[in-house]
Amino acid sequence: MQKWLVLAVVVLGLSLDLLDMTIVEVAIPDIMNQFGADIHLAQYVVTAYMMTIGLVEPVTAYLAETRGMKKMYIASLVVFILGSALCAESWSIESLIAFRVVQAIGGGMIMPLSLAIVQKVFGKEELPLAMGLMGVPLLIAPAVGPVLGGYLVEHFSWKWIFWLNIPVGIPAFLAAWLILTEFETMQRKFDALGFILSGIGFSSLLLAISNGPDEGWGSASIVGLFFLSVSCLTLFVWVEAVVSDPLLDLRLFRHRIYTSATLVTFFLMMSLFGSLYLVPLFLQQLRNMGPVDAGLALIPEVLGAALLVPVSALLLPRVGATWLTIASVVVMTAGMMPLTSLEMDTDLQILKQHLAVIGCGLGLGIMPAVTLAYSTVPDVLVNQGSAFLNLVRQIGSALGVALLTTILQERQPVYLTRYAETITLGSPAEQAWNQVAVSLQGMGYSVGEAQQLMVSLLVQSVEKAASVLAFHDAFFAAVVFGWLTMVPALFLYQRHIGEL
Repeated sequence: MQKWLVLAVVVLGLSLDLLDMTIVEVAIPDIMNQFGADIHLAQYVVTAYMMTIGLVEPVTAYLAETRGMKKMYIASLVVFILGSALCAESWSIESLIAFRVVQAIGGGMIMPLSLAIVQKVFGKEELPLAMGLMGVPLLIAPAVGPVLGGYLVEHFSWKWIFWLNIPVGIPAFLAAWLILTEFETMQRKFDALGFILSGIGFSSLLLAISNGPDEGWGSASIVGLFFLSVSCLTLFVWVEAVVSDPLLDLRLFRHRIYTSATLVTFFLMMSLFGSLYLVPLFLQQLRNMGPVDAGLALIPEVLGAALLVPVSALLLPRVGATWLTIASVVVMTAGMMPLTSLEMDTDLQILKQHLAVIGCGLGLGIMPAVTLAYSTVPDVLVNQGSAFLNLVRQIGSALGVALLTTILQERQPVYLTRYAETITLGSPAEQAWNQVAVSLQGMGYSVGEAQQLMVSLLVQSVEKAASVLAFHDAFFAAVVFGWLTMVPALFLYQRHIGEL
């Protein structure tokens, strides 16, 4: 019974962290209005959080091993709660960005510590189910965050997206204090050079990925960030190979299953946001739905995932992670492919059915690789394995959203040009729109007013049609990300499937 209480404690804390990653973005317009900030500065409310996670997560394993896992988990909750309160009381955009950094210091440690605690507490037979249950918040948070954030912003204030963490965070802190027990610690040197190099490398990578769609992938700032990231991470790998107490023990990657699971997680997270990011965006931009209603449309996907997570946990010891991951991609593709022909007038119930199928696929595949990775990594490397795997999850999520955003931005003008080329003098399209102008005159508009209104309707129609086709390309890219998951999944095979 004790171990299941531990699971409930870490899931509660984990939900706080995951929800906060998606709840903030819907509040950016209101934050800009209140503080008079432009979009570039306001976006650092989101990117500062991600950059700090890139700095904090590599050092989480060291802190857990030398200071105590329970102590660091409780400390992470305290810092996260404090950061949330400070964000709610911020007086300027600069102070809000600074307090988001404080919040991220706590939030960045919650996920890897949660995974490591569960791995320590549960035996190999129960680990698949425990990990599967931990995967539910991972799927629910991206869907619920925009809905809840939109509701709070619309009916109260953007400050409530931060105040909300207090009544949930305090019980999570008290439960962790009372229920968790401390694990064995060790003495080892702090890899300061590795920390500096990894912090700069991963933070600049996340910043480049996040800002790439807006600033342009070929812009000097983004190219500079990528160069800085590659340089620092290359040096980081060299340092970790020669120091006696590395921040990231490269022996992790001698384990075939761990390395494969890391790649599976990376591609699966990229594909995940094909539905969780693109569908609400499609519904809001092209069907004029509010953030709350658009978010609610994702509920069937969340339910499908929640129903299949325990099934996945039961199947893992019997069929293995390779077949489960491949099956999940097949199911996800079956749900995602119809979205590559999604139209503005597609029935919402049909869309929800496709999303439910995608959710079932995600439920099958979101945790088996991670569970298998933890079961094969030696206990001495669990903390480091957890921190790095979670960092890869963050990078995959950010890169998935960035690439899908870029596809939308790049393809929409291409399709817009193609549509414009079809409306030439004497073409059927031009004649049809002239008939619209005639109809408007029949409704009482003057010739000039009818022509002006017709042109306005024409531009709106062409822009929406071009956007729809750009979304088709983005959905197909998400499908491709899912297909790529199959390659590393082939290396998840076990010699004895029944043994985790």
